[in-house]
Amino acid sequence: MIDLHRTTHFATVLVFAVATAIAAQSAKVAVIGAPAAGGAPSSLAIEMQPALDIPLVASADYFTLGGAVDLNITYHFSNSPFSLLGGAEYCYTPTQGPKSLSLSAARFGAGVNLPMASFLSLYANVFGGIYFATFNDLSLSAVNPYLAGGIGLQFQLGTHFALTAGAQYKSYLLLWQGLSAGIGTSIILGKGSAGATPGKGATPSGSPKIEFLSTFAPAFPVFYKYYDEHPIGMLHINNLLGVPISNVKVQFYVKQYMDEPKEVVLPGQLAAGSGADIGILALFTDSILNITEGTKAAASLVISYDANGQSYEEKKIETVSFLGRNAMTWDDNRKAAAYVTAKDPAVLQFARSVTSKIRQSETRSIDENLQAAIALHEALDLYGLDYVPNPITPYSQASAKKDVIDFLQFPRETFRYKAGDCSDISILYSSLLQAVGIDTAFVTIPGHIFVAVSTALSPEQASDALIPASEFIAYKGKVWIPVEITMRHRGFLKAWELGAKEWNENNPRGQAGFYPIQDAWIAYQPVGLPGASSDVQPPSTDQVMSAYKEEATRYVDSAIGPKIAELQAEIQKPDNVSAINKLGVIYARFGQPDNAEAQFRAALAVREYLPAILNLGNLYFIREDWQKSLAYYQRALIKDPNSCHVLLAIAKTDQQLGKTDDMMQKYNQVKKIDPGLAEQFAYLSGGAETGSRATDVGTERSAVIWEVE
Repeated sequence: MIDLHRTTHFATVLVFAVATAIAAQSAKVAVIGAPAAGGAPSSLAIEMQPALDIPLVASADYFTLGGAVDLNITYHFSNSPFSLLGGAEYCYTPTQGPKSLSLSAARFGAGVNLPMASFLSLYANVFGGIYFATFNDLSLSAVNPYLAGGIGLQFQLGTHFALTAGAQYKSYLLLWQGLSAGIGTSIILGKGSAGATPGKGATPSGSPKIEFLSTFAPAFPVFYKYYDEHPIGMLHINNLLGVPISNVKVQFYVKQYMDEPKEVVLPGQLAAGSGADIGILALFTDSILNITEGTKAAASLVISYDANGQSYEEKKIETVSFLGRNAMTWDDNRKAAAYVTAKDPAVLQFARSVTSKIRQSETRSIDENLQAAIALHEALDLYGLDYVPNPITPYSQASAKKDVIDFLQFPRETFRYKAGDCSDISILYSSLLQAVGIDTAFVTIPGHIFVAVSTALSPEQASDALIPASEFIAYKGKVWIPVEITMRHRGFLKAWELGAKEWNENNPRGQAGFYPIQDAWIAYQPVGLPGASSDVQPPSTDQVMSAYKEEATRYVDSAIGPKIAELQAEIQKPDNVSAINKLGVIYARFGQPDNAEAQFRAALAVREYLPAILNLGNLYFIREDWQKSLAYYQRALIKDPNSCHVLLAIAKTDQQLGKTDDMMQKYNQVKKIDPGLAEQFAYLSGGAETGSRATDVGTERSAVIWEVE
């Protein structure tokens, strides 16, 4: 006979214990923060759990091990760990005798689900209801109250699926009591009435909590590409919860100037009680360059993270200030490179129009990059460009205070205004040169900025080109010409002279900066000014050519004048044939072939001098008089049959005359004597005539080696 009093007492104690556990765990949830209203959504789940039934106390005298199947429907409240449960249970219970018993219960209850990790949670529940009992031979049946309470673990395997493992103490009053342990499954059907996105909730409410503190400095439209990889603002997160948070993401969005939100993820976990800074990134569209005056815009911040296996989300609206597109600070001198818009149609039109005419009538004695620099400098003077200091924020003041907002003009704007300060004109001049493939750099000294132009010359070659070391900047094996671009209407040479002077005065003191545009573009990419290009009309071809030739002639005269005087003094000495030949080479290199020929012939009048013979052949080679050049080269070969320069000159002439076999014979001789020299003229062997080398080959065909000794 079952002891009804003892059974009822035991069940009551069990239910009280489970209820106490739920209350205790609920208090813990209150400490670490439960999801606030509008956060984690409600959901509906179907749970099924097969179990093993173990009779206890008096029930063990009458019954043996049995089996059960629990089927529950659970409603999880929005923003709460609590839930309501309803379901049914069927138990097959063998007796100690030949009969067996079936127990069917309808039950209702409440539970609590407490996350322990992102995939694991602890649950506890209590039930009450009624049961129907019958022997399986239908000999006897009864209906009585039902009580149960249990705990377990839930393993989340996905958004809609979980495994459960748990145990409960249950009592079919007046009949059976014992433990039931089982493993089951739970299927989450979806969100409930809260209407939030599954898995997303608001920041846990109450105190302590998560703090988000965002700060934004004024944004510069010209650096809109820069903000894709460098912060436009900072978000500080303080984790005041008692548990770590993970999967922290920040999305930033400004509707007017962005196509999509830009997301940043904080790696790893943020421990309880700690803080972290996240740099806020933004991928703006070029529409931001339409901001000509400072303005403000609403920015959306969406912050999401995981805590205790729950996902939370908070939205904030911030105000971000945008400066005008011409605004910049000089805390990093490389920033000005963003205004060097070499691909602007107005810049391309002007630069190519000017340099194409110069290159059609190039001066062999002057480096090609230097020719373009001279031509563009003079063309800007003809265009009417003037230097006008910025009356509000002159560069001398703005550059000294790194937080002062300066106003910089885009090249197209400087064209339109026909005026600018040192930074504006430097940006325009640099853009024009970069547009035709010539590297430039910004040179800064206290209170001033100007431009350096890269040549194709090495420092050693600069000496041969009669460019003194005091007049150039050596950088990475190349010669760079400093140009004081604000010296308008006084010619390129004066601008070069002053630029070199400013560099030489400031560089030894550590007061000069050198910022190649190509390097600066890596951090501060150039931006194209939106809208229609301004109608820029370059000066006429005749005007540009006249100004260029005048300045180029002045340059040649200034370069060779001192050297000519020096050589003419040497010519007065005995055995002067070498000095005479050197003077001829100077004239030849700097575009005075008639004077050069006179000196070479004067040297030969003294004696049969090999360098003078070879150089006369070179003159006729440049004039494309192949027969006369070949005659002089063969005359030189008699003097020195093993001269690589003579053999190479004959090979080049034979190539022009179509004498392929003779050309290869001479070229192979050069390869045996001086492989390095032969490699420089590899086109003679037919191995370098394709692709990007075509232009180089054309230059090599017309190049000659002037013999000095």
